Amino acid sequence: MFIFLSGVLAASVASALFYFRWLEKPAGQFRAVLKMFPVALLAVYALSAGGPLLLVAALALAALGDACLAYDGRSPFLAGLAAFLVSHLALVVLFWPSIEPSLITDSAWRYAAAWFFVVLAAMMLLLLWRPAGPLAVPVMVYAAAIVAMALSALSLKTTLPSVGAALFVLSDAGLAIQRFLLKPHDPVTKRLKGFIWATYYTAQLVYTLAFTGLPIF
Repeated sequence: MFIFLSGVLAASVASALFYFRWLEKPAGQFRAVLKMFPVALLAVYALSAGGPLLLVAALALAALGDACLAYDGRSPFLAGLAAFLVSHLALVVLFWPSIEPSLITDSAWRYAAAWFFVVLAAMMLLLLWRPAGPLAVPVMVYAAAIVAMALSALSLKTTLPSVGAALFVLSDAGLAIQRFLLKPHDPVTKRLKGFIWATYYTAQLVYTLAFTGLPIF
């Protein structure tokens, strides 16, 4: 089992690194498979390592969302948004039995982080409301879900989920800026894509390890 788990985890990290070479490739089926593969492997790792089924579900839904977002257009975007929304709700349910809201108010860094998440989400919604057009309401609902997930993570004693939440929020903020505020050929877009993928995958890896650990343990 150690060899299998180590292999799955290594394959996930390797495929995530490989995907950096495909960030500028045209949308399509092959790109969708490449994009969903790293997090799908994390779901396999979590299941094989005996991780919580809600974590496995959250990772599997995220992999599905990755596949959807590898295509262009409004329908794939909405499908991806829905998959990630349910993924965040699965994490909230996973965190819920262990949350201690007093941890946020009793800790300066947690309190500051909580306000950072809330203020960033509010600012992004203000910036995106008009550019997003008919997608504004779905984006608002999604923003509420990811803030709920982030605040739930901050309410856990262990700090790793908070790190994962912060990375996820930053990744989604970058994705929103790329999609709604920048033009496709803007010089900033290329660098932003790398930031989005790096923070997103690292967030999923942190969540996975936070609830399953490394195979050597």
